[in-house]
Amino acid sequence: MRRVLASERDQDATAAKPNRRRPRGAGGLPPVYARRHYLTVLAVLAVIALAGAANSGDMYQVSVFNNAMTVSVAAIGLYFAFQLGGMFAFSQAAFMGIGAYTSAILTPEYGFVFSAGVALIVAAVLAYLLAFLLRNAKHMYFAIGAMAFAEIVVLVLRNWEVTAGPTGGGNLYGIAPPSVAGYEFPLPGDIFWFLLAVLALVLLLSVLLERSPLRRHSLAVKAIPQVTESNGIDPRRSAMTLFTYGSTLGALAGVLQAHSLGTIAPESFEVGVSINLFLMLLLGGAGSLWGGVAGAFFLTWLPEFLRPVKEYETVVYSLLLLATIVLFPDGIVGGIAWLAERVRRWTGRGGKGRGGKGRAADHA
Repeated sequence: MRRVLASERDQDATAAKPNRRRPRGAGGLPPVYARRHYLTVLAVLAVIALAGAANSGDMYQVSVFNNAMTVSVAAIGLYFAFQLGGMFAFSQAAFMGIGAYTSAILTPEYGFVFSAGVALIVAAVLAYLLAFLLRNAKHMYFAIGAMAFAEIVVLVLRNWEVTAGPTGGGNLYGIAPPSVAGYEFPLPGDIFWFLLAVLALVLLLSVLLERSPLRRHSLAVKAIPQVTESNGIDPRRSAMTLFTYGSTLGALAGVLQAHSLGTIAPESFEVGVSINLFLMLLLGGAGSLWGGVAGAFFLTWLPEFLRPVKEYETVVYSLLLLATIVLFPDGIVGGIAWLAERVRRWTGRGGKGRGGKGRAADHA
């Protein structure tokens, strides 16, 4: 009887407490599930589609959009390999080259879809082998190994007979445009919508991976490696998986670049390109999946906006990069999130001052 009375008192006390909104991520679910990833995917794709459609009459600007979407795929892959996997993937451009050359060589005989699939499989196998060989290397030691691999790949592309190395220096021309189910995308405007569809698939697949236990394991390994390892989580396995996935996305970007431009050269896949990809990810926001997309579009379009000051392009370019780093230390995406939070707080205060304290109370 006493237990029943005590239980009733507890229920009354609970009911008497004010009803507060649960913090995001409550209810036993990780906070990442509360993020509106799919709405963000739709918003990003809608903005790109509208911007591309508005400039559809200018083939050069459409080509710049195509280049930005291609580089975005590689930058997203670098996010998984570097930010989540913790590996300094200076080999990202090399995997772009592996994908580009494999697909370009096989397409005349086997078609685009099959050749692209083979290119991704080859890149995934090589990426996993590289990660396995360097599994005990940490941080800069892994970076040195990745750069050595990248240099080997560039030398092979420049001198191998299969890639026209001895006669053409590894340069390939006349690469067929992408085609799916018999439908070809010959013009930049057609390629734009094809690349947008591929980017949508990459973002959806990456969002699923963001919501998977693999991401939580990788973050736990980076924060408390000893505890996670004692709980049965193999830190090297998760890092190798993320590196393989990110490098495969790099190969996909190479495939798209080769068939969009129609020509490729070994110089397009040197270590310096990987450094530019790192710069895109860091400027966009390395802590977010969307940082690679934002940084890719920012750095791709920035030289176009600086054309009126061509004589001082290098100086203005450097100053703008420095200003972006100073003003947005968490990247462009981090700066947007900070501004959105400030606006939310300001509107919350404004609602409270106008008598709408219900919403303010909810956020308290």
